[in-house]
Amino acid sequence: MDYSPGLRGVIAGETEISTVGMEGTSLRYRGYDAIELTKTNTYEDVASLIIDDNLDGKLFRQSFSTHYKQLLEDIELVTLINRLKLNQHPMDVIRTAISYIGEADESNKLDAASKVAAVACLTIASYNQESSDKLDEEYVVASSLLPNNSTKQQLEALDDMLILYAEHGFNASTFAARVTASTRSDLISAIVSGVGTLKGELHGGANEAAVELINSFKTPSETEEGVHKLLENKKKIMGFGHGVYKIQDPRSPIVKKWVDVLSNTEESINKFEIAKTIDSIMDSEKKLFPNVDFYGGLLLSELGFAVDVFTPIFVAGRSVGWSAHYFEQRTQDILIRPAAKYIGIEER
Repeated sequence: MDYSPGLRGVIAGETEISTVGMEGTSLRYRGYDAIELTKTNTYEDVASLIIDDNLDGKLFRQSFSTHYKQLLEDIELVTLINRLKLNQHPMDVIRTAISYIGEADESNKLDAASKVAAVACLTIASYNQESSDKLDEEYVVASSLLPNNSTKQQLEALDDMLILYAEHGFNASTFAARVTASTRSDLISAIVSGVGTLKGELHGGANEAAVELINSFKTPSETEEGVHKLLENKKKIMGFGHGVYKIQDPRSPIVKKWVDVLSNTEESINKFEIAKTIDSIMDSEKKLFPNVDFYGGLLLSELGFAVDVFTPIFVAGRSVGWSAHYFEQRTQDILIRPAAKYIGIEER
């Protein structure tokens, strides 16, 4: 039996949900170009497409709004979140908050997925200094994450980010969710498996590491010297390259564009210049392109989010992808149980 460390290149199942990295640089959701979807559709439309193969987001939008408003009035949940926030990382808080809802009506896929997204968004919004209880009619999910006084431009930028986060094939967290689903466990358990996996810095945490690197420099010239020194010392620069994309991460230019649009203060413009300096060095020295996490962290920072809620926002966007894979795996009803290559002592 062939062995592939980390299951790299191993086809572990069949899916109709997305294709990632075809020809080295594309991302499609049920046949639609994800990049084009950011130009013509909202996250709610895309969520409906991913879950139910329907680009009309009306039902998802309605279900999300209903669940979000109900959860806002759930005193026990709000109290739990506020208590956990005192000494837990936001990823731990969001994992527990999702567990709290206990179950979802799996007979209605859109409703179940929207409930998971709603509790994730409510948890993230609790970290805002200003209220996030008023939902925009067009950008419902994005508006649940941002303060009530956010501009349409900010809402659209976050909406695009959520679309690009929504689904990405058999990545580590999605595969973890599918493993849980393959045992005939419930949706919430599968989502919690995904959250726990996404917490690792080699998966969802890269956006935090990328913005921390950008923030560690004060000027582009200091950046150039510092990054070259890191490379000389064989330090890993987070946010570059990708395990599937070989030419370009197609999501990165969209995010970079929004950083450029929203950077309108001296400080934010300087950070963008620092980021572009790092990008240029990694291209010339390592021939590596930025993935969605590199400029993604900068965009979330520009939207006012603290670094430790970056990965929870990833959860909010990816929850529909995990949900779709859960339902697909349950339909296939195949237990995922790979073999292991034993390398220990033969006999004792």
